[in-house]
Formats: sequence, C-alpha cells, structure tokens
Amino acid sequence: MTAPRHVHDHDSGEGLISVEEARGRILASVAVLPSVQLPLRESHGCVLAGEVTAADDIPPFTSSAMDGFAVRARDVAASTPDRPIALTIAGEVTMGHRPEVAVPAGGAVRVPTGGVMPEGSDCVVPIENCLVEEGRVLVFQASEPGRYVRPAGEDARPGDVLVPAGRRLLAPDLGLLATAGRGSVRVHPRPHVAIFSTGDELVEAGTPAAEGQVPDANSVTLSGAIRETGAHPLQPSIVPDDPKSLREAMRSVSGVADVLVASGGVSVGELDPVRGAFLDSGDVDFYGVAMQPGMPQAFGIVGGKPFFGLPGNPVSVFVSFEVFVRPALLKMMGRNSLFRPEVTARLETDITGPREKTQFAGVWVRRKGDEWTAASTGPRQSNLMSTASRANGLAIIPAGVPGLRAGDRCTVMLFREIED
Repeated sequence: MTAPRHVHDHDSGEGLISVEEARGRILASVAVLPSVQLPLRESHGCVLAGEVTAADDIPPFTSSAMDGFAVRARDVAASTPDRPIALTIAGEVTMGHRPEVAVPAGGAVRVPTGGVMPEGSDCVVPIENCLVEEGRVLVFQASEPGRYVRPAGEDARPGDVLVPAGRRLLAPDLGLLATAGRGSVRVHPRPHVAIFSTGDELVEAGTPAAEGQVPDANSVTLSGAIRETGAHPLQPSIVPDDPKSLREAMRSVSGVADVLVASGGVSVGELDPVRGAFLDSGDVDFYGVAMQPGMPQAFGIVGGKPFFGLPGNPVSVFVSFEVFVRPALLKMMGRNSLFRPEVTARLETDITGPREKTQFAGVWVRRKGDEWTAASTGPRQSNLMSTASRANGLAIIPAGVPGLRAGDRCTVMLFREIED
C-alpha cells in the first residue's frame, strides 16, 4: 500500500487522504483466507468455500407425516364416521428400523410420525380418525393416495445444490447439511486477531490504577468488536512505549495470528512505538485520513499479515475499527457484504465539525412515525467513550459540509440493533 508517510498535526485537510481512498487501499491489500475443512458445528457463521450438492435423496426414504395407520387408499375409500371400515392390524413399524411387514389388502400397519412407510401402503390414516379394537382398526374417514405421506427426495434429489458457494452458514444451512449427512464442510475460516495496546500509562482493566495511569479500554473494545465480526481475538497485550517491545510482542504471535491490530503510537511523537517500530521499514505506511475522529492511521503487511495501527483515544479506536478494520476482516472471511447497514435519518440535534473532514458522530437512532430520527449522544471529544456506548449509530457528515442542523437529513451507519 502506497500512502503519504507524514501526518500533519493540525486541522486543515492538507496532505490528508479521503476515507474512501484509505479504505479502498486497505481492502485491495487484504485477501480471503484459504479455505479449510471444519466440523459442521464449528463452521457456523463461516462462508462456504464451494457449493454442496446432495449425494442421495433427502429424505432418504418415504415416511409417515402422522401417527396412525399405513393403509391402501382404495381399502378405506368408502369410510365415513357412520360407516367405518374395519381393517386387520398386520403389524407395527418401529422408529429407526425398516418395516418387517407389508400392508396386505384389507389390512393396516401402525406407523409413527417419521416411520418408514411399509410396502403395499400408499397413505396414512391419523390415529384420531381410528378406533383400535382387538386385532383390528376401525377407520372413520376416507383417504386418498399420498395423504400424510412424506415422499423420499421431497426436499432434494441427488445432484441438487443444497447450499451455494459464498453463503454464510447459519442455523438452517447447518441443519440442511446435517440432514444430507455432512459432518464437515470447506469454509473460509475466522481470522485470529492479535491486539496490542501501547502506552506506559496503561494497566489491565479491573486492576488498581495509580495516579497518571488509566485502564486499558482499547483492547476490551477491540476484542468485543472483533467477536462481533465473527473473528477470534487473541489474548491482548499491553505494550510499553518502546518500539522494540512492540516488535517482540508481534513476533510472539506470528505463528497464530492472521491479523495484527495496535492502538496508540501512530502519531508524530518521538516515543510513539508503532512509528518507531515501522516508520523506516517500508512494511507499514503512516498517513492521515480526512476524518474525525481517527485522523492518524497506519496500515501495512508485516510478515505476511495485515497490520492496523489505530489512534490511541478510545472513540477514535472504535470508529477506526468500524470504518477500516471491520470491512477488512469480513473480506478475509469471504463475506460478500462488508459494510454496516445505513439509514437516512432526520437529525434532532446539530452536528458540526471541521469542514475538511468526514465526521463520524455518535447518535441514537429511532423510528418516529414514518421516518428515522437521530439525536447526538454527547460531545465530540474522542476520549469520551460514553458517547459511543449511548449510541446505536454513527452519523456521517461528508467532507466539504461544515455541519448539519436539526431537521436536516443525514446518513447513519448502524452498529447496534435499533430498539423500539
């Protein structure tokens, strides 16, 4: 990926690249992970690498759709509630076994729901339309051939496509594949993502923080965001502001990680570890994106693995992940839809910011009558994570627009389900 190496440390748009250009470069640099064979249960949520066809009839045998008696339709054609027809009970079908008896003329075989239809029968009379006496059954309702019978091959025939290539496997797909007798499938796997939080001031969330220290919120945010894509976050690492420590931490996961994500250390400071580790290596590009929050970014291929260097402020990390990392992970998993759903909403509050940058503002979206509305969830500072926690979407104000006023319409990227 070729990009400007230096980030301007001011609010003008000079030297910055657009969100679309940055995202396009990243997506062009990542590839779909090679397919692997996974057990069916482990493949949930993964994208099928090649179509699966039926090898046999589904279902494989003709079965009863009701508890009752398998009979010949012509034997009960004249049955009525007032004039039931008596049939001799010739035997019973046991679930999970081939019938040991056929239905003779004038006879019936008891059959459970899902049981194999015995030879000689062509319909089923439900048990509620029967009265069992000693050695025989009275049938109170006529039936026709095929009534309450599930034919073999009703769901699929040999050679039929069960699940097409490129389908993300969800519960019904897994059920169909299991029905077809498949125990494993070839899919594009979930990437394993290594997370590095850089900063001498960071401590593990939940442990006491001395004055000047702060809990590491970024790795927790990233772990959750990665899980939401379906990918696997590895155990995060807190790395001091030292380029050597970052390089060593990355080497330690080289055998298991498919993607590397670091937060903090991508600005212009002398102690920023990501810059110190990669600025002169040629592996990682440092560039400024015309967006707020999240202007300083880094991306490259390190040891064959995509590397994302994100800003350090928590809201910037969240927005950067949504805009850049999430689509890349989805592409690596073979997903066709890479981006969050968007709606057009009428703003209930003003949203302003630098005209030269695309603005991403946390908003709460809800339905009012026949339209969507969106209200700001708080101030725009990138260290105020509560504004993201209160939001269910990010209002997108394009570069070149100084801001929008209450009543204006705006595109909103949804990252949380809308609750009534």
